[in-house]
Amino acid sequence: MSLGEKWAVGSFVQFAVVDREEDVYRVTEQLYHLESNRHELRAETSSPFYRATVPFAPHLFGSGKTTFCLSYLELVQRFRETSLSSFASDGSRKEFLDKLREAVLLYVDLRLLEPINPIEEKRNLKWAVLYLLFKSTCLKSGQGQPDPDECFKVFKLRTDVLIKKIREVLSMRTDQFLLVAFDEVGVLDESDEEFHFKRTPDGRVRPYNDFFRILWELCLEDNVFFIVVGKSEGLSIKNYVASVSKVLLHFISLSPLNSSSIVEFLEKSYLKVQTQSRVCDILCNRSFSVNELAEALLEYTGGVPGLLTRAVNMLLNYVQTRGQSFKSKEDCLSCMKEHGFRTVCSQPFVTRISTLDESRRSVLDMLLMMALYRIPFKADDELNSGSYLFDAVTEMGFYRYPIDENTFQVLFPKVFIRNLNNASSFSLLEKILLGSLNMEPVDCFFSSKCRVFEGIVATRLVLILSSKVRNEFRELLGRLSAIWKEMKLPINGPSPLHYMMSVSRGEARSESNKKRKTYGCNEWNEIIHKALCFDRVYIPKEVNSYSPDIMFKLQSPDDSNVLMVGVACKGRWKSEGIGWSDIIEEAKKFLYPVFNEFLSQALECYHCMLIIFGTKLALNVTSELGNQSRCYTSRMRIGGNSFEIPPKCELVILCERDVEMLTDREILNGLERAFSTSDNPPFGDLGFNLLRRARDSFMSLQ
Repeated sequence: MSLGEKWAVGSFVQFAVVDREEDVYRVTEQLYHLESNRHELRAETSSPFYRATVPFAPHLFGSGKTTFCLSYLELVQRFRETSLSSFASDGSRKEFLDKLREAVLLYVDLRLLEPINPIEEKRNLKWAVLYLLFKSTCLKSGQGQPDPDECFKVFKLRTDVLIKKIREVLSMRTDQFLLVAFDEVGVLDESDEEFHFKRTPDGRVRPYNDFFRILWELCLEDNVFFIVVGKSEGLSIKNYVASVSKVLLHFISLSPLNSSSIVEFLEKSYLKVQTQSRVCDILCNRSFSVNELAEALLEYTGGVPGLLTRAVNMLLNYVQTRGQSFKSKEDCLSCMKEHGFRTVCSQPFVTRISTLDESRRSVLDMLLMMALYRIPFKADDELNSGSYLFDAVTEMGFYRYPIDENTFQVLFPKVFIRNLNNASSFSLLEKILLGSLNMEPVDCFFSSKCRVFEGIVATRLVLILSSKVRNEFRELLGRLSAIWKEMKLPINGPSPLHYMMSVSRGEARSESNKKRKTYGCNEWNEIIHKALCFDRVYIPKEVNSYSPDIMFKLQSPDDSNVLMVGVACKGRWKSEGIGWSDIIEEAKKFLYPVFNEFLSQALECYHCMLIIFGTKLALNVTSELGNQSRCYTSRMRIGGNSFEIPPKCELVILCERDVEMLTDREILNGLERAFSTSDNPPFGDLGFNLLRRARDSFMSLQ
């Protein structure tokens, strides 16, 4: 069976439109704002309301732009008694919502925009837009394509005449709302040679300024509203248009679907032919619930609607071809892990990523770091001078996951990664980051203090352990610890960061229909033998794990000794620093249970080491260390004899000077500044230079 036959995409399903309550509410609010301030537009006063309000969705292919436009009025009806009930809080808003329910939608595909006759107006953008509006109207009403010369004789360039004629063709009342949805606005990026655009003082053209100026004129007409969507540089356009074209664009977030929304999506979508056959019933059986299917789809598609629908169609084809549904989540995931599935599913989406120019290619690893470490960014954060991060995410083929109206995270769906990871053009660091994103559990959205710090240290450790050149950090640990000196280093090769179930303070609890998320505090035997493989660096899935922040396992060349290593990252910049009580707390939650539950009954070849990696040590700790790193071995006592190192265990405390071998001083200073303002600092607080410095420090170890 060929790749195309096994993973046919097809179009088997009538997909339901789900979620979008918040987007519908915001768009409705913005349309109301235009209606209530339309008189200000005509007056052109000094009031800030003279700018026309237009909802705008500058997103990538597959984000649900077109579907949202086409289904917006249907969604208004659906949410009228639920999420929109609070919108209609007074008489004028209720009246507006009642009229919106009766609105007529006119969908306009800007890919059909072209210079149009008559000759004297052939390169005039305004006439091309007005004609396309009327052409779309005629096609919607079932009429043929109108003659452009005849249209021009009637309309000229008068928007009032055009809107009146549109109402006649669509049999609309004069007081009935007309909602125009312009799709694929990104075609204007490629229209420089087709139309006469106004030039800026420095000689550049801004086609979006000209386009939205036309929309501003159309907004002067009563009861006319607009939604604009398309693949474009949203923030740059918004900023230019606000000042030049007197249009205020409001972003429609169109966030990826979460697990519960995907469940609803699967339960409400039916086969086109067999209209009583729900998608979830075909893909699932008694031992494989729709919730588990939703989790699997979320993990691989990130909830991006276009990817989700493509993946579901492919899974349906696979199930119907083999004649049976999936037996378990693992059965379903094994399909989505296949190279062929990922190749076909992601094919239309990864074009931009694979054809990046040099300027964008140079910041690919930065965006991958942001996606991996879950670094949030604000809408107006600059990637570099004149380039907004908001726009760069779209340009480079990534997606944005909105946290709130002005804050986002970079989303890179897992289904993309297999294709890219095999490309020879990617650097070692990029492959590690891509591989780490591929390993990451979908619910591991980091939000704890210092998670970025831990991520940087973990990635540095991967490179340090695998580097074939002389390495100061490895040599330092070799001088401090005899057992470390016996380990086989460098390891076989740099592998991605891996994730293990977190360790809980008490017994691990099972959850119905879900894979267990935590180990109990008495399960270190299972952790060491089953969870941790040699030569891989792990971090816990949950941020409050009762274990070190980073763990890995090494062995000696002749397999005579095994060393279990935990790294406790103490990102603290307070004046008092990290004291003995902090160090002892970390030792108790790792060395004690590992010894009691495992080492005391294990073979002599097993050993355990805890490394305290702190950004600032308390004065009494620094004084006892003598301003140098130190290794405390079995039976030694620390903290005024209050803690004894268990047998076959070692505790390494790094002095501040040696900490810089893992994370240099400039990075630490940048993290200190960032974390002084927030437990989860956004990109603007971390800064482009800090991430670039971290990237450069990684590259130096390749």
